[in-house]
Amino acid sequence: MRKRTEWSETSDPKEWDDFVTRNGGSFFHLWAWRRVLEESGARPSYLACRDAGGNMVAVCPFFNLAGKSLHYLDSLPDSRTAGPILSDQVDANDIIGALPKTVKFSFFNPVVAMRIKTHLDQVIGPMRALGFPYDATRGLYVVDLEEKTLDDIWNNGFKKHDRQAVKYYEQLSTFGFTRKYGDFLGLSRPTQKYQFEIVDPTNAGFIETMKNILGDLIEVALVTGSDGLALAGFFMLLDPPGSQSRGVHLLTIRHAPLRNIHSVVTFVNWKAVSWARENGYRYVDFGSYPIDRSSDPNYVFFPLKTKFGIKVTPRFKFTIPTASVPYGIARRFNRTIHQITGADT
Repeated sequence: MRKRTEWSETSDPKEWDDFVTRNGGSFFHLWAWRRVLEESGARPSYLACRDAGGNMVAVCPFFNLAGKSLHYLDSLPDSRTAGPILSDQVDANDIIGALPKTVKFSFFNPVVAMRIKTHLDQVIGPMRALGFPYDATRGLYVVDLEEKTLDDIWNNGFKKHDRQAVKYYEQLSTFGFTRKYGDFLGLSRPTQKYQFEIVDPTNAGFIETMKNILGDLIEVALVTGSDGLALAGFFMLLDPPGSQSRGVHLLTIRHAPLRNIHSVVTFVNWKAVSWARENGYRYVDFGSYPIDRSSDPNYVFFPLKTKFGIKVTPRFKFTIPTASVPYGIARRFNRTIHQITGADT
C-alpha cells in the first residue's frame, strides 16, 4: 500500500538548513531567520514532508498569527520570500495537496487558514491547479547578474548624471560595512512609500541581536563622507554559502537630507550590486512592489528598475483553508479574509 503523503512539525535546525540550502531556499527560509522572528514573540510551526525512508522532500516555514478573532499560519511574516521548498524529485501536486490537511481546525486549535507567499513556479502551479484563492498584484524586483553585467548597467542603464553621481561619491566618500549602528540609525528614515516589507529595527540593540543570531549573513553598509559623517546606508541579508539561490536582499535605505545634485542613493545601490557581483552572488533583490506600476514612468521605483535592468518576478499570495473548518466559520472567514491575513506584504 502506498504511504500517504503527510507533513509534520520538525525541530532539527541542521537538517532543515541543509535541505533549504540544497534546494534553492532563500535567506528567509533559514532557521536563523526563525530565531529573529521569534524575538517578536511569534510562535513558529516549521513543517516538513518526508519520503518512506524518513528523508525530507519538502519544507514549509510557518508562524502562528492572530487576526481579529481567528488564527492563521503565515509563511512568513516580515519576509520577502517564503512558502514551501520542494526537492526536484517529488510529485509537487501530491505534496502541495497534502499541506492543508496538516492542520485540523478545532476549539483548541482555532487556525482557520494558511497564508503562503511564493514566487516559485514549482509551487505556484499546483496551488493554482488546486483552486486556492490568491493575490498576485506584487512582484519581486530582482537583478540577475548573469544576464545583466555591471558593464550593461553602467553603459546602458545609467544616464550621464548617474555615472557622475557614482564618480562623485567614489572620490569624496568611503563605502563599507559597519557595526556603528547608531550612525546608520541617525540617518533619515524613508517615507511610507519607500518602506520595505521587512523587519525594520529602530534601535541598535535589536540590530545587535540580529547580528548575533545571523552572523555574516547580515551586514549594515554605510557611506561616510570625508568629514566622517554618515551619508547613507542600508541593511543587506545574504543567502548562505553554497545556496542555489545565491541572492543578496537589500533592505531599508536611510540617507542624510543632502542638498546635492548627485544622488547618494544611486551610489549605494551601485555599490551593493557591484559588491554582490564581486563576491559571487547571482541575484540582487531590491524588494517587492505593485506589478501594475512597474512599467509606469511616473512610479517612484521606475527609475530604479530602468537603471539596473531589473526583472519583475510575480509573487503569489495564496490563502488555504485548513482541514475541518466548520461551514459557518468558513463563510465568516471568506467574508473577512483580508482582515485576517492583513495587507499584502
